[in-house]
Amino acid sequence: MRKATSPSWYTWIIIATFFSILIIPLRKLNFDPHQIESNFYGRERLISWAADFRALIGDRIYPKAIIGEENWLFLTAEKSIDDYQRVIPLTEDELARIQKNLDAVATDYAEKGINFLIVIPPSKHSIYPEYMPKEISVMGGTSRLDQLLTYLDAHNSPTKILDLRPVLLNAKEEGQQLYYKTDTHWNEYGVLLAYEEITTTLAHENPQVSSHSPSDYQVYVIKNASLDIAQNMGITTFKEDKLGAKPLFQPLANFHEIRAGGRKITFSAIKNEELPSAVVYYDSFFFRMIPLLGEDFSNAIYIQNYLGGGLWNLNWVTENNPDIVIVEFTERYIHDLDILVHR
Repeated sequence: MRKATSPSWYTWIIIATFFSILIIPLRKLNFDPHQIESNFYGRERLISWAADFRALIGDRIYPKAIIGEENWLFLTAEKSIDDYQRVIPLTEDELARIQKNLDAVATDYAEKGINFLIVIPPSKHSIYPEYMPKEISVMGGTSRLDQLLTYLDAHNSPTKILDLRPVLLNAKEEGQQLYYKTDTHWNEYGVLLAYEEITTTLAHENPQVSSHSPSDYQVYVIKNASLDIAQNMGITTFKEDKLGAKPLFQPLANFHEIRAGGRKITFSAIKNEELPSAVVYYDSFFFRMIPLLGEDFSNAIYIQNYLGGGLWNLNWVTENNPDIVIVEFTERYIHDLDILVHR
């Protein structure tokens, strides 16, 4: 019978190294059951490695996102895919309620001399459907935005909704990329085009609005940025150039921010009382729009919207009596018009 031998010294080193590696993630671990997942040591790096490997081997489906054609990334959360496939249409009852609420607001504001404009930035898949995965087909006939616009037009609604799709699609046909491949949002070229459309529309009733044109800004590039969908997926290999816009004129607006009730409130002001005042409700598509709009208003308040919990609290309008009210929300949130409360 062979006599058992003790492990050699290098065997003990291997064993010690192995168990040391196992306990490294525990060195800063908080054993609170509510925090144990989020503070696991090296968590973000491990997630990124796993996400990068999945992309490398051709995996296309991730939590809240999907990889489309030519590595264009699309959001799948917040019913974005249902919206793209047109399988969650607005019902007749919803359309009727939306029109009733919107028209009540529009009529009330018109009587007070307030120019009321709703702005709906298109979802990325509305401008670049060709990059959605071929396996995801459009099943319905009409988008919810088209439903709404058609319904309001058929019922002679006084509510003004700015449809930005025509100007964006026209610029796309001319070869301009307007949305990021790896982000939910439009890029600076899309922002500038939308800005010009918004201010041109406002000037119909408020001719004192003197907007700047896209040529008044110099677009610059920030190389190899990691943008929002790629970040949310945990992928580090999908990067692209991020754009910014620098004014070629001397900006006049002053800005400051506060936090109120968990939301960001921004204020802008210019020493020019001939310009109109404004209240703007906005989501993330307007982050880069605010510095542009600030140059067109004598003073303005920008209230960041959140889904639910007072999304449509219009008290800021009552309290400030502005000349202009803009309500902006992304196309995928169009259902939220059904919870609009006229105050």
